[in-house]
Amino acid sequence: MDTSQSSAGSSRRDRPGAGPVSIAIPNSPFMQKLGCGTGVSVYLMKRSPRGLSRSPWAIKKISSKCNRSQQSLYRDRLREEAKILRDLQHPNIVGYRALTEAPDGSLCLAMEFGGEKSLNDLIEERRERGLGPFPARNIFQVALSMARGLKYLHCDKKLLHGDIKSPNVVVRGDFEAVKICDVGVSLPLDENMTVSDPRLCYVGTEPWKPREALEEGGIITDRADIFAFGLTLWEMMTLSIPHLDLGPGSGDEEDSLDEDGFDEDAFYAALGTRPALNLEELGPSHQPLIDLFSVCTSPDPKKRPSAARILQVLEGMEPPL
Repeated sequence: MDTSQSSAGSSRRDRPGAGPVSIAIPNSPFMQKLGCGTGVSVYLMKRSPRGLSRSPWAIKKISSKCNRSQQSLYRDRLREEAKILRDLQHPNIVGYRALTEAPDGSLCLAMEFGGEKSLNDLIEERRERGLGPFPARNIFQVALSMARGLKYLHCDKKLLHGDIKSPNVVVRGDFEAVKICDVGVSLPLDENMTVSDPRLCYVGTEPWKPREALEEGGIITDRADIFAFGLTLWEMMTLSIPHLDLGPGSGDEEDSLDEDGFDEDAFYAALGTRPALNLEELGPSHQPLIDLFSVCTSPDPKKRPSAARILQVLEGMEPPL
């Protein structure tokens, strides 16, 4: 990418509603794959032309394996995510960089490179190594960073993230920076912190969905994100996916669903509830975080704290050693 392209892209991408900019995106085989989601893959794009040092970008690219109708659907979703992300600026939210096209014509969303791995990657690695729950200090760092990001989304931007979970949290280094990503299914909140537009639908991901998102006609508020936030802390304490029993060395969610012993009825019956914790694996320093998880996963949305209240409590706490 040359300097002239970068300058032109910078001025154009700052305009709401701007179309794809002209930025050279390498072919997928020449970028490191960071992860994948439904219909998309995310790559690391290094940006150091002519010896200059520039921050790398994360490139979300529509998968070439999608058929024509899927390509159209995911293009629309990527454009919507770019539109939302362009309006967000917060140290705990992955930043927007550009909307552009790859050499093969596929639409790409260029974002700030928030971290080497997702929180889910770190959870899986720790589980496979049989290390047990994360130290309380790491869970506290994630909770504090996520609370800051969620307060910004809910209070400042009146936006429900709509899909909070460990795969949508990226981590740099030894929890030096923690950022929320994937705002593509976000929903606007009204003055009562409620998704009041009847045309809009909460998407989420099943294991992290609150009860109100599973019921027909359930009222969705900012507290839906808080329920999923609580389950994300639970993930760090159990090294598992909510309502799925993943023991040491087991595979990911898809692998577990293929196992003969999977109880589908029990899984769906458990959705939207507070999963159990093995308190014997957790030390005294974990107790404030256990309490936070518990109140955030109350079945009654009105009993869950707001992101602003969570942040107030966490900022008033002494960080665990």
